[in-house]
Amino acid sequence: MEKIKNKVKGMKRKTYSKVVDLRSRKIRKKRRILLPLTVLFLCLAVLCILGYARDDIYIAKESTVKEIISSEAVIVKNEKVINAPAEGKLELLVKAGQRVRVNAPLFKVVADVDKKQVLEKEMDELRMKLENVKKAWPLEKDSRLQSEAAAEVIEKSIELQEKKLQEIESTVFSPMAGMVSFNIDGYENLLVPDKISCLDYEDIEDIKDNGGNRIFPEIVKVNQAVLKIVDNLSLNIVTQWNGESLKLGWKYILKFPQLGFEVKAELKELSESRKTAVFSAKEVPFELLDERKVPVEIVARAYKGIGVPVSAIINDNGQEGVLLFFDGRLIFKPVKVVARDDKIAIVEGVKLGDRVIVKRGLIWSLLGRT
Repeated sequence: MEKIKNKVKGMKRKTYSKVVDLRSRKIRKKRRILLPLTVLFLCLAVLCILGYARDDIYIAKESTVKEIISSEAVIVKNEKVINAPAEGKLELLVKAGQRVRVNAPLFKVVADVDKKQVLEKEMDELRMKLENVKKAWPLEKDSRLQSEAAAEVIEKSIELQEKKLQEIESTVFSPMAGMVSFNIDGYENLLVPDKISCLDYEDIEDIKDNGGNRIFPEIVKVNQAVLKIVDNLSLNIVTQWNGESLKLGWKYILKFPQLGFEVKAELKELSESRKTAVFSAKEVPFELLDERKVPVEIVARAYKGIGVPVSAIINDNGQEGVLLFFDGRLIFKPVKVVARDDKIAIVEGVKLGDRVIVKRGLIWSLLGRT
């Protein structure tokens, strides 16, 4: 019995020793996995902290802040509406935006399309006949005289057909040089350069922008407006003015954000009673060819100097300033704000290259600032 008991005890000891070994292996395996992950996490955390801290420092540099006046602009151009001289089928000879000279053909109005086709066919046949006569020009004097007489008869027939064609087809020519526009909005005789001085802000508010693609009818009536010619060397822009700092005779940049371009124009007139400002430019950009009323941004003034983020400016006991990171220390530096927009402020009191603390992130939180 004692021998049996000893064998059982030995088996228990052996089994217990195996369990201990398995647990140790699992612990060592977990450590091998967790240790690299922990190191990787700590490295990422350090990199994030360093990056976040670096974003808190702004290097002072040369910047520009623009003083913007937002308004609605009414476009006034020197333009001439061209009407159809007769009723008939419209045949355009120009495209929108095309520049034309004086007496350039613009469009045709055909009163009788079928008759025109017959006349054109007959004229083509006569021209072909005339060409054949000239090709077979004889050398003998008598035969040549007969051929010349025949050619003269054909030429007179062609002239007669051309007159008949002119009676049923009217060609309209441009009365002035400029650009072609098909956008006729009804303000052509109201918004003219000579009447700008009579406009006030209430008139501007009532003006509607009727721009857009126009569908041409196949048949036009007598005196129906077809297109207009816009003088591309004369542009007037009327905006609202509420006493902002603008000077007569100065040239300003006018930005048109919806159209994605800008134009340089001279301030010609300011009216306190009418609350309007009138700008003049020497050329009509293609983007404004069909525009009548559009949002505008007037760059009233541009300030250049040392710029810092607006979020870096703090107020310490009534004194505006910034915190500079210098030689491992934070120093409060009083500044004078010359101009600012939503993001950048032009200041006096800071030098190029100064390291300015921005009001956000880790460093600011550690300082207990808000």
